[in-house]
Amino acid sequence: MIRLLKTIIFAWALFIAVSIIGGGGDLFRSISDKTGVVSQKVTDWVADRADRYKEDADSIKHFVKELTSEKKKMAQDI
Repeated sequence: MIRLLKTIIFAWALFIAVSIIGGGGDLFRSISDKTGVVSQKVTDWVADRADRYKEDADSIKHFVKELTSEKKKMAQDI
């Protein structure tokens, strides 16, 4: 049971990492087009989920950049 849970958690973490680094759902859509094994509904669902993770990661990255630039500006003013 624990082994199955570890496998699921690892697969989910790998999916999130590939989604963020690979540019969202484009990677999954291209794989589906090449292989044709997975149904279109499953591919669309996976790609949409990957796009959401990529958007979330981009918004967090943008927030951190804004926050650090404000801190640098405050430090320069002092």
